Formats: sequence, structure tokens, C-alpha cells
Amino acid sequence: MMQSAAYGRLGQEPRSIQTQSGNAMAVASIAVSVGEHDEPPLWIGILAFGKLADDLLRHQKGDMVSASGRVQRSSWTNSAGEKREQLQIVADSIISSRLTRPPTGQRREGSK
Repeated sequence: MMQSAAYGRLGQEPRSIQTQSGNAMAVASIAVSVGEHDEPPLWIGILAFGKLADDLLRHQKGDMVSASGRVQRSSWTNSAGEKREQLQIVADSIISSRLTRPPTGQRREGSK
């Protein structure tokens, strides 16, 4: 088993899915920079369950997030018959990169 952490920008709105057993699940993909600025990003899938799924669903396309957890490989054949593969992190932690406090250290209105 491999553990990993990735930091990147959400490529689309996270989607809510209900598992066959009725549990809440959220899926998303993040673009992670792995090389020089002119290289394309590596896309990593994020799977989150329960409270972490709720946390992920509060984000939107373009938000920066960090996810850590167990890594798995997902493979499928698309509608054009091409084999596809993606690394996914089954999250045990999701951290938002949204600011919770302005740079002055004062709390924003509505922050706890």
C-alpha cells in the first residue's frame, strides 16, 4: 500500500455519488505541477467518504486543496474504446487552501 499527499487546483466541481451501500462519496480531480512551468500538470483523482466528502463538496472548480491518503490506480475503457488510467488518492485528510484569516491576522466576518 502506498500513502501520498498532493496539492493542486480542482479541475472541475466535485461530484457527489452515493455508494451501493448508501454511503456518501465525493470525487474530484486536481492538477498537480510536477515539473517545469511549461510541462502539463499531472491529474490525480480524489475520493472522499463521509465527513471528508462533505468537506470536498464545499469546494469549487479552481480551488487549491491538499489531499492525503492511500493511493490506488483506476483503469477503464472510454467510449472511444481507449484504455485510460488514473492515480487516485482515497483521502484521509483534505485541507483547503482558502484563507481563513486576512494577512493582518484579523478574523474575517463569519469565521470561527
